[in-house]
Amino acid sequence: MNKELQERYGDEQVLVIPASSVEHLASGLQPMFTLEKAQPRFIFRHQAEQNPEWRQLIPYIVLRQGELLWLTRRLSTQGESRLHNKYSLGVGGHINPIDGQGVSPLVAALYRELEEELDLGGWRPAEPQPIALINDLSNAVSRDHLGVVFVLDIPPQVTVAVRERDKMEGQWIEAAVVRELYYKQLESWSQIVLDNWLVKPLTKGLSNP
Repeated sequence: MNKELQERYGDEQVLVIPASSVEHLASGLQPMFTLEKAQPRFIFRHQAEQNPEWRQLIPYIVLRQGELLWLTRRLSTQGESRLHNKYSLGVGGHINPIDGQGVSPLVAALYRELEEELDLGGWRPAEPQPIALINDLSNAVSRDHLGVVFVLDIPPQVTVAVRERDKMEGQWIEAAVVRELYYKQLESWSQIVLDNWLVKPLTKGLSNP
């Protein structure tokens, strides 16, 4: 048992699937499949971190308004030092037992993360569906996780703002401009999403080969 991880995460539990259930996937953006077949379960986060037996599921929510994408920058005042001043095209976080009380923990976590991080003026997406997986094998942190991509089309009348302005800032921006000005500062998951977006914007998901 890693005492440092146990002290850091305490009794927090997260939703995971066995890493063996996705070991056939190549690195990068992959087609969605029925995650229920992998028998997701909640375990203590300190047991999941740095453990190659598990992949922690993370809803990764991309916001689009017309031709624009929502881009955030994490300021140096927020907690995770490895993410300081990193840009991101996604909103999301771990799935906890509180999210498991409804029909879909993934969707429940999506609604909770949106509420915690963004002010959408009361707007709420109806029946959001995951469209792809981010299987990033390029670094140790990402190998502990599996991103589940949602793309939300934000109505033009809806104003989006970050809630914790002392920790994060956000803006609407064209994908091509993100590539030109911010690509090297994007977190790796956002680079994967953007690389695919510039070829074909994500709408209904990827096709299985």
